[in-house]
Amino acid sequence: MNNPDITIPKGRGIYSLLLELKKDMCITVGALGKIKFPAGYYSYTGSARGGGGFGRIRRHLDVAAGRNPTRRWHIDYLLPHTIPRGVVLTHTDQDLECQISGTIGSHTETIHRFGSSDCSCIGHLHLKRDIEKLVRIVTNAHDIKGLFKNFIPFNIHV
Repeated sequence: MNNPDITIPKGRGIYSLLLELKKDMCITVGALGKIKFPAGYYSYTGSARGGGGFGRIRRHLDVAAGRNPTRRWHIDYLLPHTIPRGVVLTHTDQDLECQISGTIGSHTETIHRFGSSDCSCIGHLHLKRDIEKLVRIVTNAHDIKGLFKNFIPFNIHV
């Protein structure tokens, strides 16, 4: 993957990282064990309300590019096999991660238990075969009255 010149805004909130997996894969994901991931487009929803804020997205991009070998979260095991395609951000101090993920999950396939070890959600990783439909679903899920959101597409050539 090329090193894209991507500007991630400062701030805190909830994000949904859009990823492409080009082929079916079986990946060992920490304590979850082996998971079969079909080829397609994925949305991973997480919280960036801590000290580093949206800087967490830069970390995810570094893991995907092989510049960060640390495997701390479930998503860290999947990222090196994917191509990041964009991110949707909602600037907020509210705990909306599960609400947004649930809305996305109602229109996609959910990867069970992925990214949801600290909550009661089915999962925070969602699959759709069509990137345009996934972008629409994710941006709509982040469309919460009174909150500012961004969609940042990544122009990554592989």
